[in-house]
Amino acid sequence: METIYSGAFNYRLSGISPQVTDGRCIIDIVRYDNGIHCVMMTEDKKNKGISITGASDRIATQIYSAFLKDVPPDRIVWIEHTPASRTHKARIDVVQFQYHAKSASFTNPQWKSFFESSQVTPAEFLKKYGYVLKELCSAQMIFSIEDRKNHYWRVWAAAEGFFITSSNRSAKLTEKMLDAPGVIKTLKNNRKFFDPAMDIEERFTTALMKGFLNKGL
Repeated sequence: METIYSGAFNYRLSGISPQVTDGRCIIDIVRYDNGIHCVMMTEDKKNKGISITGASDRIATQIYSAFLKDVPPDRIVWIEHTPASRTHKARIDVVQFQYHAKSASFTNPQWKSFFESSQVTPAEFLKKYGYVLKELCSAQMIFSIEDRKNHYWRVWAAAEGFFITSSNRSAKLTEKMLDAPGVIKTLKNNRKFFDPAMDIEERFTTALMKGFLNKGL
């Protein structure tokens, strides 16, 4: 993993309203060994402008112009990091945009929940979950479930197979891509974290079949 940039980023919000001030966030940009770049946008407590969620398309467009204009847009993974507070856990969301080549701009953001934890350190997260992040350009979430301690578990389908993410630090997970039987085996190995009455393997199999039928997996 190569770090391209890590630090503060001031984003412009001109044209929204005369009363709206420019914003500031923290960004981390890394490049993985398969050429995929990942951009983590973190909300800065000192930000006096619109939040990164409200300005994500403008931020992405300006980051792309400043750091990534030679990188194909479909080789970039965008993630949004909301630090923990007294009322909620830290969140990581995958943000997907539409790219307009003529204006080199990103629009129509869509968020997909990826990870929740009591605390997220950007550099550590980008390194620890690099094996997942570098596959997210071609991956889609097909299964999500919550354990008894309110940790979400998600199964993602990528071109080379499946991978599982969970914020449960006691989870027994592999950093290798899995086939469908491998996912079921992993879920069985972590059975103690879930409601005993839940048939978690059947629920995953049902979600997988729906994925094949509806999403062309």
